[in-house]
Amino acid sequence: MNTDKLKLFIKGRIGLLRKIESACRGKRDIIWFHVASFGEFEEARPVIEATRARFPKRKILLTVFSPTVYEPMKDYDQVDWVFYLPLDTPWNARRFLNAVRPVKAIFNIGEHWPFLLNGLRKRGIETYIMSVRMEPDSPYLKWYGRVQRQILQQCYRCVMVQNEDSKRLLEQMGVPKVKVVGDARVDRVVTVCRQKWNDPLVDLWCDGVKVFVAGSTYEPEDRMLVELANTHPEVRMLIIPHELDAAEVNGILAGATNGAVRYTDYKGKKADDALLGAQILVVDTVGMLSRLYRYGFAAYVGGGFTGPMPHSVIEPAAYGIPVAFGPRYDRELHCKDLAALEAGFPVTNQQELEFFFEKSVGDRKFLERTGKIAAEYCRQSAGATATIMNIIFGPAE
Repeated sequence: MNTDKLKLFIKGRIGLLRKIESACRGKRDIIWFHVASFGEFEEARPVIEATRARFPKRKILLTVFSPTVYEPMKDYDQVDWVFYLPLDTPWNARRFLNAVRPVKAIFNIGEHWPFLLNGLRKRGIETYIMSVRMEPDSPYLKWYGRVQRQILQQCYRCVMVQNEDSKRLLEQMGVPKVKVVGDARVDRVVTVCRQKWNDPLVDLWCDGVKVFVAGSTYEPEDRMLVELANTHPEVRMLIIPHELDAAEVNGILAGATNGAVRYTDYKGKKADDALLGAQILVVDTVGMLSRLYRYGFAAYVGGGFTGPMPHSVIEPAAYGIPVAFGPRYDRELHCKDLAALEAGFPVTNQQELEFFFEKSVGDRKFLERTGKIAAEYCRQSAGATATIMNIIFGPAE
């Protein structure tokens, strides 16, 4: 967590429990969702919005862990309140649960807060976790994962997983109720893909020509992409870094030999020759990425070199374009599926990224074939939201 995020993380928790107590006082039957990051929010979002649609008069609380989701979503209109999650201590957990008194609690992916979850269990509150992915080398299966295993075994009414392998591993751990539901994030990206949307600034910059889109990139990947752009000045590139600190963005701008500009320098202002002539547009704002892939003929998704796994590869795949990603993708189901279908392409070095890029630029049949497979994969993978809603709330009346 960089310095700016840490300041927001600390500031957001000053007087936090008093704010939650004031907001929830006198309210009943609150449905509580918790997510950690913006990526997790995007996975939970279809279920949150389906909950709002089914229960328009019920109160919905969303708690988050990171400023990366709180800052852009603090005014999210599908819930009644968005708050940071208080730090998980016995006192905080008791005070939080006394204030909220949720009728249901829904967690996402793999955050296990022992005091909060055991508090929910002792109070008999229905608690669920969705979008769980489990691998054979998961920490939960190690000797030091005992507490997490106990939580999975005791605290959730249902653990909803993305695939059969995760179900099998959890059942071997003694988790009593596991359901394979798929990934609700697919429903979200398919919906976003079908919506009409454009960004006037990006429209001016790309002038109707499809570009190469690189999303959620980290600094080592930025360097690879800038080198790629410098080698191919004829192709424009849209880069959306994962971390939006000035040093990373400035590194891209400084390394580009064919012109690079920052999105926020032009938002709401008149375009000039520097923008219109720039080969690279760096989008340094949160919340646009899933829609920006529509400008691409092919994509690269970051996180597979320096992180534990690539970020969402289904976001570009839903638009029917091939996607490349780094070598650390074994934990990401969609990467493995797309790679097996030859619509997703792991790269381990600059040369392999160059090969994917040149293939995408120069081979129209490659683009058409891989893009069709990617879009069809997303279409067939949709539908998890309805299954999750049925598990948590029962069939719709």
